Amino acid sequence: MGVESNSVVLSVGMVYFNPEEQPSYDDLIKNSLFVKLNAKDQIDRLGRTVTKSTLEWWAQQHEYVRKCSFGARTDDIKAEDALDRIYAYMAKYPNSDKLTMWARGSLDQMAIDSLARKCDKPEITHYAVWRDVRTAVDCLVGSKNGYCRVEHPTFASHNVIKHHPVHDCALDAMMLMYGKL
Repeated sequence: MGVESNSVVLSVGMVYFNPEEQPSYDDLIKNSLFVKLNAKDQIDRLGRTVTKSTLEWWAQQHEYVRKCSFGARTDDIKAEDALDRIYAYMAKYPNSDKLTMWARGSLDQMAIDSLARKCDKPEITHYAVWRDVRTAVDCLVGSKNGYCRVEHPTFASHNVIKHHPVHDCALDAMMLMYGKL
C-alpha cells in the first residue's frame, strides 16, 4: 500500500519455475501460491503504513483485481500466518533458499523482508538471491520497459490478469524464459 519498506502488504503471489522443464503459463498458474493478508491488522498491530497515492492507484484498477488483492475479506490472514504459508510453499522445492527470487523491482523484497522482521520471523530468502525481472528482460531482449512478447505455443496474452499477483509472476516467468522483442 505504498512504496516504502514498511508499507502494508496486501497479498503475495509466488510461482516456482524451472526453465529446464519448459512450463506453460497454465502450468505456472497451477503451481502458484496466493496469500491475502489482513491489512487492518498490519496497520493496527504492526504499525504498517498506507499512502494516499497508492489508494488512488488501486481505485483505478479493474474491479476483479481490486476484489482479489485490495478488498478486505473474511479469510484475510495475519502476516505471521502468511509468512508461514510462504515458507511452506518454498519448502516444497529443494534448496529453495538458494534459488533465484525474481521480483519486478526491489519493493517486494524490501516490503516482505521488513514484514518478516516486524513479525520476528526470518526473511523468506537471503537478500543476495533476489533479482529484478525488468532489468533482466531489458538485457535479454533489448526492450526498454521491462516487458516483451512471449513466444510459447500455448501462451495467450489475453489470459493474463494484469495486477493479479499470481498472473504477474507467471507473466514475468514466461518473459524470462520465452521472451522476444
